Amino acid sequence: MANVELLAARPVSQRPMPARNGRPTPPPTLVAALASGPKLVAKHPALGDFLRSRWADAAFMTATGMAEATGLPTTTLIRLLAALGYPNFRSFRDTVRAQLRST
Repeated sequence: MANVELLAARPVSQRPMPARNGRPTPPPTLVAALASGPKLVAKHPALGDFLRSRWADAAFMTATGMAEATGLPTTTLIRLLAALGYPNFRSFRDTVRAQLRST
């Protein structure tokens, strides 16, 4: 089960955070979305774990591929991303790709 305390809101700086250990840091928009919806992610800890640890992989995945990686049905994944503020999977993936380009 996801630890809700880890999802507590933290101030987000305006400058991008440097990557640690060769891995990109989570995009600020995803961090903010996770922090604003801890109950949502607590119900689906696999999605929260995926977004915190493997978010960069989502830039190259389809909705079906990400759903399989998180163990969620595709429709549930799309609904959860919509609840986090992404109208469709493509907008989520574009956000991740933009963050990858900026790191």
